[in-house]
Amino acid sequence: MLRQPPPFVKTAWVLIILFVGGIAALQTIPEGVDDVGNVEDAAGLVIVRLQAEFILGQSVMSGGTNNIAAAAGVLDTGTVGQRQRYMAFMIALGDLEAASLAALRMQAELTNEGMEMTEKESKIQEMLDILVEGGNLPEDHLSLEESLGWFGTFLQADKAERKAIESSAVKKVIILTLVVSTVSIAAIVGLVFLILKLVKAFDGKMKSGLEQPASHHGVYAEVFALWILVFVIFTSVAAILGQVVADGNATIGLVFVLAAFFGSLVVLFWARIRGVPYKQIRKDIGWTTGNGFLKEIGTGIFGYAMTLPILCVGVSLTFLLFMIQQLMSGGVEAAPFRGTGGGSHPIIVDLANGVWSIRILLIFMAAVVAPVVEETVFRGVLYRQLRSSSCTFPKVLSIGCSVFLVSFVFAAIHPQGWVAIPALMSIAVDMNLLREWRGSLILSMVVHGLSNGIVVSMMVLMLG
Repeated sequence: MLRQPPPFVKTAWVLIILFVGGIAALQTIPEGVDDVGNVEDAAGLVIVRLQAEFILGQSVMSGGTNNIAAAAGVLDTGTVGQRQRYMAFMIALGDLEAASLAALRMQAELTNEGMEMTEKESKIQEMLDILVEGGNLPEDHLSLEESLGWFGTFLQADKAERKAIESSAVKKVIILTLVVSTVSIAAIVGLVFLILKLVKAFDGKMKSGLEQPASHHGVYAEVFALWILVFVIFTSVAAILGQVVADGNATIGLVFVLAAFFGSLVVLFWARIRGVPYKQIRKDIGWTTGNGFLKEIGTGIFGYAMTLPILCVGVSLTFLLFMIQQLMSGGVEAAPFRGTGGGSHPIIVDLANGVWSIRILLIFMAAVVAPVVEETVFRGVLYRQLRSSSCTFPKVLSIGCSVFLVSFVFAAIHPQGWVAIPALMSIAVDMNLLREWRGSLILSMVVHGLSNGIVVSMMVLMLG
């Protein structure tokens, strides 16, 4: 029988609610708005580039770029910077009329909104207007490649460079199509396995892999509350060190962040301080090899396939929330210069603008560090505490409530915003169920790592 002071579960949960609510509230604060109301949307610029390359690649594959205007029209939205990239795209493709109409429309909407372009945006627009009129840019003009990124490179490309850009776009479309096709097949296989496992579970033929509930499991509510606080402090200090000690070196700064992630697991010692032996802590939080390390990894791969059909449901709900948000805010007409990067992870900006050392570290962070740390605290610590606290409920209700709460907290503290919560929750639901089924965290870590690793690797490939 373990001896320690009774855990302060209620107090810990009050702190968890406050911490999670505070983090979620901070994410609703708009960023990147200048003094005259212009929005800076770095993530949106990355997404616009990905869309443009995909449209270009598809058009080239279908026989040319002559009829690209209709498909590319979706790019003519968002911030001034995004719209100017659309204009540059149309000029590069020879559709000067589309670029001219877009410029007129943007200027009219700026006037209606009482907004002004920044000095840099005005200079870029002057150059685009000159090109629309068929004129030549002055020798001392701003570098369009530096100002507009990929769009500027495409606009200024000679015949050979343009062919290389189009060839790259085609390759990316082919690779993306193959990946989507493979994932779709995996989703179908996963759906079959998911149905079979659910039938087996409801028939009572599947036993839980979790340790039996114990009175000391309430301590893990304290551990999780402490982790949120420590994580925020450690990552904030890491950001400061990245600026001061690393003198702004982004690669070294990211190393500090990785160290902060791993370092946050120091909170597990709180359970030891409260009287829980190390061996028991490892069993409680799922730091075990289950039925064998390699077998658990293999089962985790099937677990990833089972995640995909649930993810489809979550993404559909996220899309529905996005549409509702648009309706409630009055749509594009009410805020014509709203950025289009909402719901995306800020990491895509670092992937797009970072050097290869940063990209490699970000892949490592997404595929290894985040799965180990987040699965330990969410599926290991928090899920264990909730299942024990609700052990007097009917088993199905206990599992359902625990899965929902852990999944919601997991999704709420991610930086993608509230619209993305259903999509993030859908992934977390499967990882919680795998934890319930096997007990060991290896499966959920594999699923988390595969999910993050595939997405981030694809982003690196698409942005390369």
